This record gives sequence, C-alpha cells and structure tokens, in this order.
Amino acid sequence: MLEVRDLHAYYGKSHIIQGVSFDVSEGEVIGILGRNGVGKTTLLRSILGLTPPKRTGFIKFDDVVISSLPAHKIAEVGLGYVPQGRRIFPRLTVMENLMLPVTKGRVNKEDLEEVFNYFPVLKERAKQLGSTLSGGEQQMLAIGRAMMKRPKLIIFDEPTEGLQPSMVLKVRETIKALCRRGITAIIADQNLENALELCDRVYVLEKGTIRYTEKRENLSLELLNKYLGVIKR
Repeated sequence: MLEVRDLHAYYGKSHIIQGVSFDVSEGEVIGILGRNGVGKTTLLRSILGLTPPKRTGFIKFDDVVISSLPAHKIAEVGLGYVPQGRRIFPRLTVMENLMLPVTKGRVNKEDLEEVFNYFPVLKERAKQLGSTLSGGEQQMLAIGRAMMKRPKLIIFDEPTEGLQPSMVLKVRETIKALCRRGITAIIADQNLENALELCDRVYVLEKGTIRYTEKRENLSLELLNKYLGVIKR
C-alpha cells in the first residue's frame, strides 16, 4: 500500500532523514520507534508533504506516486494524520474542527456518526470551543478529524504522549478498533508498550536512518533498549 524508497529530508543544511526505505502493506500496523530528536516526526511529515522544504526520494501510496504532490493532494488519495500535540484549533468548536477536512457541501452524516460512536463526548461537546477540552478529549478530536475523510491509512505521531493512563488505554483501544475495521496505520512512538500492543512490525529510527526492523513477535528487547534507552513499559 505504501512504498518509501531512499527518502532524504533536510532543514537548511541539516540532513535529518538519510536514505530511509520501508513498506507498509494493506491492513498492517507499523511502528516507527526512536528517541526524541531522531527524526520520527520529520519522516512522517515528509511522507505527507508537509515539511521540510527539501526532500528527495520516491513515495508511492495505493499505486499513486505522491513524492512530488502537495500536501492537500496527498490527503485526497487517502492519507490521514494525527499530529503530535493534537494541534486542534482552540478557537473553533468541536464540530468546526471535525468539518475542516471535509469538502464544502459534502458532509457525510455516516462518517460523523461513526466518529461520535467512537467518541460520544465529542457529540456532547460539539458546540464547545476546542480550548475547553481536556488533553485526552483533544486527542479524541484529533483522531476524529482524521477519520472524517475515510482515510485508507492513518499516521499517528506520539498518539498517547502526555495523556493520563485511562486515556492512553482509550486511545489504544480506538486505534485497535480502527485497524480491525481495515484501516492501515503508522504509529511513531517512544512508548514500547504501544508498539507491543498495536504494531505488527516495527522500525527503529536513529540519527535519521533505520537501524533495526522486526516483526512484533520476534522483537529483541536488548536491541530495543540499545536504541531507545530507557524502555517505557
């Protein structure tokens, strides 16, 4: 479904992503693991055409070459994004945030109801400003917003970062439910427990390159500790 080949990304003279290649098959959940600052977010945003200003390499999604497409065109082929830190619009209502990805005049009530089925609190607070939601509720909103265009693949960047334990479990169960429904996912994370719970395969990123890849059932905790440092269990 997703093919990335020899991807390089730069911020100015800084060479952040250095020749990354990987594949994601339909229905898979892939983990991108690594410490802070190794390039996880830059890798994801490069795939989505968001940043950085200079990137090279080949990216194909669902038989469409997206390497040179602008971000809004990439979103149209079926890629959804849940960014690190939620990045909802605090001065817009919950409903207005959910409607942002939707083409004007093409709101699908079934899509909206599906979001509300996953996150009933969003329906209850549809008219409230985004700024009034808790951190966990804002993450629900960010996931719901990504769901509104029925993406084939959703990219999650640190989906449980900064959340209380009960909300971590809620987000994790939601991702599981989405994947059972057939959505493919990429999850960038530092949290090993998320990888062990959610991912079919993991790639470990260090200094902008992939250092280790393995199926979940064959993961070496010794190697993960080497690349991740203190493992979060």
